[in-house]
Amino acid sequence: MSDLTTREIAARLSLRAPQRTGLEILKHALELIEFEKFVVKNGTRDTQKALEKLRGSYPMLEDFEREFVSMCFALATGVGKTRLMGAFIAYLYRVYGVQNFFV
Repeated sequence: MSDLTTREIAARLSLRAPQRTGLEILKHALELIEFEKFVVKNGTRDTQKALEKLRGSYPMLEDFEREFVSMCFALATGVGKTRLMGAFIAYLYRVYGVQNFFV
C-alpha cells in the first residue's frame, strides 16, 4: 500500500525529484524502524535501537539529539521544503493513521 500511497501523494502535491526522494527516504526509514511497533511498554520509545537500524542505511545519521526520532533533510532554497513537510504529514496520516503533528 505504501508504494501506491507515496506515488499518489507525490502526484497530488506535484512533488519534484528532490521532494519525492525525501518522501521515499521517510517511507524507507519508517519501515526500517518498524514504525507500528516503535512505541514499547509504558509509552517509551527505544530511540537507540531505531538509530542503530537507521545507521545501516543512512551512515551520515549521527544522533537524534532528542528523546524522539528526528531526521534532517538538507534541500536547497526554493526546492519546496514546506510542500515536503505536507507530504510527510499526508503519508504518516494515510499509512499509519497519525493525526497529531507539531511543525
